This record gives sequence, C-alpha cells and structure tokens, in this order.
Amino acid sequence: MARKPVLLTYINGMPDFESLYPVLAVLEARGRIDVRTVIYSKLLRKEPRLEQTFRHYGHTPVAASKLRMKFLFGQPMRDADAVLGIADPLWDTTTRKLRSKHVVRVGKPAIFLQHGAYQRGVNARWIADPMRFYSSLILFWEPLGENRVFFEAETAARIRPVGFTKQHVLPPKALSPELTSWMERYSRRLLICQSFRWGLGRFQKDHIDHFYDMVDTLLSRHPDLGIVIRSHRGKVRRNHRMHDRSLRKKHDNVMFSHQYSGPMKGFTIHDALDVVDGMISPVSTTVLDCLYRDKPTAVFAEETPLFGQLPQIAGLEDAEAFIESLRRPGAFGEGVLTQFGQLDRNLTRAAEEIETFLLQQSPGQA
Repeated sequence: MARKPVLLTYINGMPDFESLYPVLAVLEARGRIDVRTVIYSKLLRKEPRLEQTFRHYGHTPVAASKLRMKFLFGQPMRDADAVLGIADPLWDTTTRKLRSKHVVRVGKPAIFLQHGAYQRGVNARWIADPMRFYSSLILFWEPLGENRVFFEAETAARIRPVGFTKQHVLPPKALSPELTSWMERYSRRLLICQSFRWGLGRFQKDHIDHFYDMVDTLLSRHPDLGIVIRSHRGKVRRNHRMHDRSLRKKHDNVMFSHQYSGPMKGFTIHDALDVVDGMISPVSTTVLDCLYRDKPTAVFAEETPLFGQLPQIAGLEDAEAFIESLRRPGAFGEGVLTQFGQLDRNLTRAAEEIETFLLQQSPGQA
C-alpha cells in the first residue's frame, strides 16, 4: 500500500486546539493523509474534556513533555511532509518559535491557518512594508480585499479563502453550585467581553475606565440582569484587576469568567456562552463564536469595518438598546454568517486544500 503523505501538527495550548483540531478531525475522517498530532501533556491535565473530544471525533494526538514540544522535534519533522500551524514560521513570536525556525532552516513545507478574526498579519497591518510568508499554503477565513497590500505578491498568490473553521468541539462543562445559584437569580444574562491586553495603542487607560464605568451603570440600572464579564481567555491583568474587584464588591448581579479562580474557573468562551443569552464584545473571534452559536451579538465601536453590520456599542445608550433587543426574538448576524460561511463546508474546504497541497508535494502517494 502506498505511503500516505504525513501532516504534522503541534498543539501547545487551547488556541492551537480550538483552531486546528476541527480541521485535523476532518482530515482524519477523510483518510487521504496521515494526520500526526503532538499535544503538550500539561494541556491534557488542565482540560480533562480533551480526552472525551478525541474519542468522539476519532483523532487522538500523542502527548509530549515540554522538552519534546520545545526542543526534541527533529525526528517528527523529518518524518513529516508538511507542518500545520497557526503562525507562519517567519512571523512566530511565541515560545514555540524555535520550532518554527527549524522548519525554515530545514526547508520543511508549512501550512498556515488563520486563527483570529482580527489578526495582525492577516487583516490588521503588522509592519509598514508588504509581508513575506514562508508557508507554502495559507488558509484565510475570507478572500483578500483591502488587506492584499499587506502581503508581497508571491505570498498573496498562496492564500486560499476557506471560511471560518473554529468549530466548537468540547463537551459541555459542569456548572458549579455557586454559578447555578447565581443563574437562577437572574433569568436574563449578558456576556460582556473585554480585551485590555494589547499594546500598540489599541486600548488605553481611558478605554478601560470608560468600559468599567459603563458596566457599573448597567449593573445599577438593570438589577434583574446578570452580567458576566470575561477578559481575553479569562486572564486577570494588572490594568483591570482593581476595576473587577470594585464591581464585585458593589454588585450582586455581576459574575466574572476568570481562568484560574471563581465559579467560572477553567471556562472557555463557549462555556461562558452556554450560560448567557447574548454578548457584547470588542472586534474579536468571540463575535464569530457567539454568532455561530445562534446568539445575539453586538460589538464595541472601533475604527475597523469588520462586523460593521452588527449593532455598534459606543456608549450606554447603545448598550441599553441592545439589552432591550434581547427580549425580542429575531434574526441577527445573517450577513456575517454568510460572509464567513457554513462551518461543515468550511472545514471540508480547508481539508481539501491541505490534501491537494500534500498530494501534489508527494506525487504517486495515496
């Protein structure tokens, strides 16, 4: 039997898992290539639901230590025909960049999959000059538009639009008694996300103060509404920690989705969406996460056209209008969902692009 081309993927943390595993599961089910996935063993301990997901979808990664993830990757790389990841090897700024440098050094073909709705080096400018990517195949969620100028012509020619591919695959998370009790007290619940983590001028102290002042007023004026506040991936940062504490002391109808503490400890964005009726978020992938869960979504007004057809929240009046709209069932976000495509079709399209690339790289293989 002919050797199948080998696709190697490393899953370092939840961002990798959420973005890559849905595509890997489809590739495994299709059976045209040999899908080899290595996952950081610590992640399996942090998120026990992963094992159940692997059994359900039929693709089980091999667990590896930090040493194997960060340094001992030579043999798996040699055995692979290409490497799939959520960072182009030339633009990898993470702790895994040594692995990316190795990919470039040995000339291993790479495939890059977009993982953020608003992402530097995809649809947000990173550098002044056009960017050159190493990856031979680049999978974006949308066709190139005005962002074409961000890339050198040769790089742009390797970009293939496949649609949104970040499918929710984890089973539901058990709710703590404290969270269950809080939900029983507030029959209407709203998730409000914030992303006060970036430098480069996207958010300043005034933005943070304005955000928390608005939420404080909403909590006071809508005592029957439960509001869940979630920072990016539930991380607690110094620039908003005291604001969180102040709201918690003042209001019973606020709940925080913190990654490492509290009644919503360990929640993903999808776990948080399970307990609310709608969401307000910055321009972020969370907007798509919510819309694809068929829940009303609004975005904070920013100077970007992305999600411009959704309700824009510039202040208290806009927020209250959106809260009132949660009482009225109706269609929402249809234009965005059309723009980013149907999930199953998107995943199939991404899998087909990867298979075509690998099979062309390895002619004569099945």
